[in-house]
Amino acid sequence: MFTATNNNTRLTAFTFAVLMTMIVHGSMLLTFHDAANDATLAQTTQTTQTRNVAVLDTVTIVGRRI
Repeated sequence: MFTATNNNTRLTAFTFAVLMTMIVHGSMLLTFHDAANDATLAQTTQTTQTRNVAVLDTVTIVGRRI
């Protein structure tokens, strides 16, 4: 009797852990998807004259080769 109860408890805990993992990851993916769509929409609504362009400086790395 104890073994069957222990197995049921482990199976229930594992099922709950998988369910919660799917919920958390799914909500994160949905949030990232919405943020990406909002950013894409914001970039496409800007005209080419007012588009903000980031210019990055060139970095030269000097080091000894091993």
